[in-house]
Formats: sequence, structure tokens, C-alpha cells
Amino acid sequence: MTYAFDLEDIGHHYLQYLRIMEHWRSVLPGGFYESDYELLVADQETASRRLLSYCGLEWDPACIDFHEHKRDVKTASNWQVRQPIYTSSTRRWERYEGHLQPLLDMLGDLIREKHQQRQ
Repeated sequence: MTYAFDLEDIGHHYLQYLRIMEHWRSVLPGGFYESDYELLVADQETASRRLLSYCGLEWDPACIDFHEHKRDVKTASNWQVRQPIYTSSTRRWERYEGHLQPLLDMLGDLIREKHQQRQ
């Protein structure tokens, strides 16, 4: 995963991800569910209900209170799964904007489009 240490490589891989997602959208219209992290953390219940509806599943309030479940978690994310969804990670990249110029140069148009969509 050497690409993860170079901002231009990260940008390149992200653009490839977008390209392959566009391919799958064109050959499988409506064939898979896409979730947006910022929308999930802004309105967890609505996002969760949409996902369950897409899967043909009934609503369960435990989807919102997942962090209160007492089952064993045997992964490195043990602590994190015991926390409610939080919003502190959204737009966090902006703190480091001055250090991200190679990535911003590659994704500039995408970032501007996303910013305009939110306004």
C-alpha cells in the first residue's frame, strides 16, 4: 500500500475508485446501495432507515443504539463500536488543507463540486 504515503497517488487511486463506481452505476442501475458518510452522521436514523428499506428489512431501534449492545467484539475497533456515531470527523481534512496541495490539485474540481452541493 505504498500509494497511501503519496498524496498524488492517493488522488489517483480515488479518481480510479470514482471511475469504477461510475462503471458499476452504468451496468447495474439501482443494483447496489451507496451511502454517504456525511449524510449518515448528520441524520443517522434517516440514513439507516433508507439502507434497511433498500435491503427489504424492518426498522429496528437497535440500529440507532448499536453502541449499547453488550455482545463480544473481537476486533481492533472494540472501543469504537461502543461509541455512538459522532460528527467530529466531518470536514476534518480542512485543518490540514495547507499540507494537502498535491491531493487538492488532483481533486480540485471534485472538491469544489461537493462544496457547492452543500451550500
